[in-house]
Amino acid sequence: MMKALDNGRRLRVLVLTNHFKWFAGSEIVALEIARGLANLGDDVTLAANVMRAPLADHAAGLTLTDDIAAIDLPSFDLVWCQHDLLSLLPLATWARAARDGLPHIVLVSLSPFEPYEHLNGAFARVLSADLYANSAETADAVAAASHGMLKRDDIHVFHNAAPAPFWRRADGAPPAQLGSVLFVSNHPPTEVDACAAMLESRGVDVRRLGMGHTVRLIEPDDLSSADAIVSTGKTISYAIASGKPAFIYDHFGGDGWLTGRNFEHNRYFNFSGRPQKRRLDAEALTAEVLGGFGQAAAQSANRADQFDLSRFHLEHHLHALRQRARCVRESGSRRLLRRARLALSLRQTAFRAHLETSRCKAEVMRSLRRYLDL
Repeated sequence: MMKALDNGRRLRVLVLTNHFKWFAGSEIVALEIARGLANLGDDVTLAANVMRAPLADHAAGLTLTDDIAAIDLPSFDLVWCQHDLLSLLPLATWARAARDGLPHIVLVSLSPFEPYEHLNGAFARVLSADLYANSAETADAVAAASHGMLKRDDIHVFHNAAPAPFWRRADGAPPAQLGSVLFVSNHPPTEVDACAAMLESRGVDVRRLGMGHTVRLIEPDDLSSADAIVSTGKTISYAIASGKPAFIYDHFGGDGWLTGRNFEHNRYFNFSGRPQKRRLDAEALTAEVLGGFGQAAAQSANRADQFDLSRFHLEHHLHALRQRARCVRESGSRRLLRRARLALSLRQTAFRAHLETSRCKAEVMRSLRRYLDL
């Protein structure tokens, strides 16, 4: 893996996610965070309860492990933690971190309703953790569910941001009519399948990625070679980066073409299709895809003139995160204060009980995921 020059010193990074096997949401986030930090010059370890091909084959240059309980936490400078996986660490590891050093920790939520995606408020406070969410909707839900332990203003929203390779725009004006379209979904509803067939019957070149079709990692060329994208979630961030018109529709339904009028509303909901959960039959869906393409293409080409797109650059968020981690590493007083806070908490019976309860819940989640992935 090529590593870019970095003016700061290299960080030792740990990225945690519950499962790392399929080309799906949380796994892709973990991979892109890990590869993005590695490209900035950091030494990155990626750890998961399930670590297998095909996705593991895309982790060249990263250290991989599925033995989370054996992780030596003080040996890292920065930890990106999805799915509350730090709860699997034994009490002895936390005691060692209080003595030898606590890295800068980021606790991450990627959904406003999935149980895997809760954030541990007590953990966050004791660890002085950064809090990250993939959307404003998720951040609001996390804050509301914390019963006052987590403040909404302290939760960073990273907008499922797209890595640098996706940020390339085609030269020239967009086509007047839809000639090719990329559908991306792991769970397409029947009307999407029928819409794809109808578009093909009308001469549109249709390509499909996801379960039931071609299953592989989405690459920048997939976006650049299509006139438009039909998908939801993270793929819409790729479309924004590529300057491509995006049609928001999947198993939740969706608002259709992403326009200047509905951009911020859909951004709040992670381009998920959930704002209205609008459903169309196949004929109406096909007519809307074809009929609205010209206007959507013109707007997408000028989107940067209307909206601040820097928030959709993954490196924008990684640079800020690395700067905070370096400040913690290089400040003796901050390191001492964090260790002291953790040491004090570990002496409290209630917090030790909370750690054990969290560990038991995480073990159940770990066992379930491994069973499902047999």
